Amino acid sequence: MGALDGRVVIADVVFDLPLDHPFSYRIPDSLIVTPGQRVSAPLGGRGTRVGVAVAIRDGDAAGLHAIERVVEPAPILSAGALELGRWIADESLSSWGSTLLALLPPPPRSKRAEVLAPPIEPARGAAAPPPEVWMDVQREDRLAAALGDTPGGALVIAPDTDSAARWARRLDAARLDSGAGPAERRAAWFAAARGRVSIVVGTRGALLVPLPPPAVLVLLDEQDPSHKPPGPPRLHSRDILLRRAALDGSRLIMLAGAPSAEVWQKSVAGTVTRVADGPAPWPEVIASDTRGILRNHPLTLPLTRAIENMSRAGKSVALVVSRSAGAIGCNDCGAVLRCPACGVALQLRRDRRGMACRLCAKTDAVPERCPGCGGHRLQPFGWDAERVEASVRRRFPRLTVSRSDPSAQVQVGTAALLRTPRPRPWGAVGFVWFDGFLRVPDFRAGERAFQLLWSAAEAVGTGGRLIVQTLHPDHYAVAAVRGQDRDAFYRQELPFRSELGYPPFRRLCHVSARGKTAAGAKTLIDEAAGALAGIEGLTMYPPMALGAPGAAAAARMRVVVKGPDDLPRLVSQALRPFLERGRRSHGVVEIEMDPVNS
Repeated sequence: MGALDGRVVIADVVFDLPLDHPFSYRIPDSLIVTPGQRVSAPLGGRGTRVGVAVAIRDGDAAGLHAIERVVEPAPILSAGALELGRWIADESLSSWGSTLLALLPPPPRSKRAEVLAPPIEPARGAAAPPPEVWMDVQREDRLAAALGDTPGGALVIAPDTDSAARWARRLDAARLDSGAGPAERRAAWFAAARGRVSIVVGTRGALLVPLPPPAVLVLLDEQDPSHKPPGPPRLHSRDILLRRAALDGSRLIMLAGAPSAEVWQKSVAGTVTRVADGPAPWPEVIASDTRGILRNHPLTLPLTRAIENMSRAGKSVALVVSRSAGAIGCNDCGAVLRCPACGVALQLRRDRRGMACRLCAKTDAVPERCPGCGGHRLQPFGWDAERVEASVRRRFPRLTVSRSDPSAQVQVGTAALLRTPRPRPWGAVGFVWFDGFLRVPDFRAGERAFQLLWSAAEAVGTGGRLIVQTLHPDHYAVAAVRGQDRDAFYRQELPFRSELGYPPFRRLCHVSARGKTAAGAKTLIDEAAGALAGIEGLTMYPPMALGAPGAAAAARMRVVVKGPDDLPRLVSQALRPFLERGRRSHGVVEIEMDPVNS
């Protein structure tokens, strides 16, 4: 495709750059280029780079460089995928090129032409069925059976490579994640595009894989924060799949025993359908009050008895510990010191000279006494895995206790224990210090704690026990799991979110500056904050440092911004110049829309 009847054909190409505009190139007569095709072209002083052609048009080629070659002889993206990529970039304040190229399989190592077919365009304008969230205990088995009967293609998005590998084996599916080799990922992509494989399993890099219609899209463990790691595409996989299903009329199935607050609110609004088969076999849930108990030993009487009973029955026990979160609480009455404006737990500063809110940056001194009970034991208390293992060994010298051996009678570890597939259910799961999860300085702490308890209850077999050692035995997350009542949790959680303006009722944006020095980072974050000042509809908190004074991490600062559903549009004009300037002499600005971690 080159000169036709005196006209010159031009390709608009996007690259993995922070610049959110395409570059124009002349298409030589020897090449055929179509939208959605990867091409190699010269890019200023950066040498030759691989980009994606997003448009083909007639125009004036004066001064334009020529495309050097096509990476594949056929488009790798459909028109629908290009549109979806543009939407992702707009919603996440990323560039179109960075977004698309982060979601493509590796280019071929050889320049030898491959036999490829262009992706099948999805049906446009077809009404998509309402997205579904499957919550019952048998949801994974039901999904495997349903995908075996699907008439078209299916895309299964897993939160991590281990889960992707497990599901690919289970479904005998093609893999499209970083755990597979480059050649295997390329083969899976183009086989899916031609309809030669019925099911593709992958992680975020597979979100744009073309599928013949009618397609089924699946998001495993919807509540897992791994579906939104740092880096492009800077948007949650759930939101991308919701948009994709709406654009091409696909069916979307999300799996979650305890869905995110975002999905639950959508179900309340009627835009997501909840699917559950009613109450399932449930363990006995025991909330063990630890006030004044866990000073010298990590086990209360109910947890001690559970270990004894399960060992006699030949069943294994998991003891879950929390990583230290640094939040301040009273270990006498259980009160957590919270920011009065933001409602999140205050965190002990790294210089240990006070406490600070990770949202509004408010700082204060640690009080000498608990405001609730007058107690003196205000500290970020906790039990780590090594201390728990040593204590349990001393208490049960005849049992095998381990932090690494999956065959041990008692396993000690973080919440990752509950995500590891097992041939048999746990006899009991004990949370050594559940308050470590409740004290996380994040407005999502209660939701994450509830989801963790729910997954633990599902991991315990019939007749088993779930023991929650806590200073807050009446916490609504514990009560909801004990009653196997999801709605009871969200009835309390959602009003809290709404009142204080947190997702899913308002959107958040983190604007961060990294500098060579703390002064450089502060200069840059002040410039960004100044650009946002005065924009109607925004709530902007003061800049805060993200490290201890004097440390290298102190050269990082952040501003938290709240806004309505169109927050990306409101801040785009003010922030894009900072992104497009890239790294400057005193630092670089980064933006994280809809962060899932504080």
